[in-house]
Amino acid sequence: MSQDQITHQTTFSEKSIFDQAGLSGIPNEELDELVDLSGGSASILRRLAIRKKFGEPNAYLRGHVTMMGRKFSVDRRCYIPDQYAEELVRRVISDAPKNAVVLEVGTGCGWISITLKLERPDLTVLASDIDPGALAVAQRNATWHGVNVPFLESYFVDDIVSVVPDLIVANIPYGGDFEYTDQEMEERPQMPSIAICDPAGVVKPLVEFYKSVAAKKWAAKIYLETGYLPAERLKPVIETCADAEHVQNGEYGYVVLT
Repeated sequence: MSQDQITHQTTFSEKSIFDQAGLSGIPNEELDELVDLSGGSASILRRLAIRKKFGEPNAYLRGHVTMMGRKFSVDRRCYIPDQYAEELVRRVISDAPKNAVVLEVGTGCGWISITLKLERPDLTVLASDIDPGALAVAQRNATWHGVNVPFLESYFVDDIVSVVPDLIVANIPYGGDFEYTDQEMEERPQMPSIAICDPAGVVKPLVEFYKSVAAKKWAAKIYLETGYLPAERLKPVIETCADAEHVQNGEYGYVVLT
């Protein structure tokens, strides 16, 4: 971004701070948000600008995201949720039988399990993650929203022993070879590597997740976020299931497995 591209709302002092921080190529709306977050303090804006220079996403700078109309705290201990996952959650809210037991795998900041409990108080909702740091963020969000959701440390479902779920919902890392934008490539190192993609390659985590569930011999229906992956790429998962529904809405989608 050239100096002339900085928005007209930016004062000379704010522009100077952005210039001194070496910010370029940052969308105007993100710079505007930094100004808003600073509350008129030049020192706060300078710190925000320097953090932004090193690729820190605005979600971490502001400290929260909004998912399905609710705010959820996020920081570098957890992945920043993707808006397109809201469609999967709405499907689970609609499909879940009354009083069902729902287990979320890979909860991150906990927004999915918390939303399910708030939208469907009749459900028994539990959530798991391999990362204790992410679980701490999730617990903070559950307390903030006033819901009781047990958060369990587990590799997929291997370490879950206290419940037999009726439904499993998962939004776990699956990528690794997508054509990310320059900004996405800059922001990814700021997020937990375990929450982004597996070095073993694309789809591999989804296969391992399904194996983990299958080993439990549960009769649970699985709702699995698959993002940009087309049905062809999902064959290693889908072919092992008795029945699979792939829902694609524009670029993104999910599968329902039984």
